[in-house]
Amino acid sequence: MAFSIPKASYNSMMKEGTRNFQGLEEAVYRNIEACKRLASIPRSSYGPNGMQKIVLNHLEKLFVTKDAATIVKELEVEHPAAKIIVMAAKMAEQEVGDGTNFVIQFASSLMSGAGDLLNFGV
Repeated sequence: MAFSIPKASYNSMMKEGTRNFQGLEEAVYRNIEACKRLASIPRSSYGPNGMQKIVLNHLEKLFVTKDAATIVKELEVEHPAAKIIVMAAKMAEQEVGDGTNFVIQFASSLMSGAGDLLNFGV
């Protein structure tokens, strides 16, 4: 006679308010959405007609800037995929001295295109 032990659900082990996502596609879609949200922050400051942003840092100091490196430096990014894009933007600034906004917008566009391809089933 074999005993059956029920499996514990993830919800009972996690903190209250956490969500569990299953499947590879859902995780990829969450990564794409996080990258799109990150890119929407400095998007309006991109290009020759880009607008200035008012940034409030953790010390309650105000910055008025168009520089995406300053904007991204003051962000507190928690999502791993968005952190990778922020790290790539910081490396572009260290290597080239500029191009942080381009790196963020380009990576977001690539992720958005990958999401469209996933929707088509490719």
